[in-house]
Amino acid sequence: MKTKSIFFIPPFLITLLLFTIQCSSSKSMERESAVSNRYDDFEGAKQSAGVTPSPKSESKPKETKSQPRMMVYTVVVNLQSKEVEPKVTEIIKLAESFGGFALQYSSQGTIQLKIPQENLKRFLLTLKKESHNYSEDVSAKDVTEDYLDTEIRLENAQKMRTRLLEILKSAKTLEETLKVEAELSKISESIERWEGKLKYLSSAVQLSTVTVHVRQKWEPVVQKDYKPGPLGYPFYYLYLGLGKVKDGIIWLFVQEIPKET
Repeated sequence: MKTKSIFFIPPFLITLLLFTIQCSSSKSMERESAVSNRYDDFEGAKQSAGVTPSPKSESKPKETKSQPRMMVYTVVVNLQSKEVEPKVTEIIKLAESFGGFALQYSSQGTIQLKIPQENLKRFLLTLKKESHNYSEDVSAKDVTEDYLDTEIRLENAQKMRTRLLEILKSAKTLEETLKVEAELSKISESIERWEGKLKYLSSAVQLSTVTVHVRQKWEPVVQKDYKPGPLGYPFYYLYLGLGKVKDGIIWLFVQEIPKET
């Protein structure tokens, strides 16, 4: 009979094999952890340097609000009226009802008004409905860039004044103090100038200028037929008869002068 051979493995070999497998698995885990840590360090370095992060960590771009346009409107209106002075008074009252006011006006019919921009269109439509031979000329000027540029100049001047005030506190000699004070005086004048310009631009945008010229309306004179009263008929017919007699006398004594041949 054939007998099966059985291999016997000593216990110390099994222990050695298990220890080897455990060591190899722990080393592989350490390598993966090291790689992961290096990757995290690399990503952090990229973010600190301003490099665009990976798609997973991308954030939505911020939406920038567009600056509204700042427009200055100027309007010139021409119209006619039967009476000039009453029309001038009427137009001033109409402007006041829309929140405006008159800068100047004359009895000859010229009025300069300031109307809030949000009410300008409605004011012109109302004035057109209440006027004869109305015409208008509207012009607009965009001052957005000028306003923003003035704002930046004002902000820089204010920052410079703050720095000069700090320097003035640390000035040690009289010469340094005088120099800083001179620069402070110049920068203060610039700040006042920029602030005044901003106020002017804001006022020009908020209040539109409307100049109205009122002219006398010409109407043809209609001649009415003369109708005498009850006691006037004899004199009326006498007047007509004298006219006929005058024509007859002229016809009798005035002849055509013959032309020389």
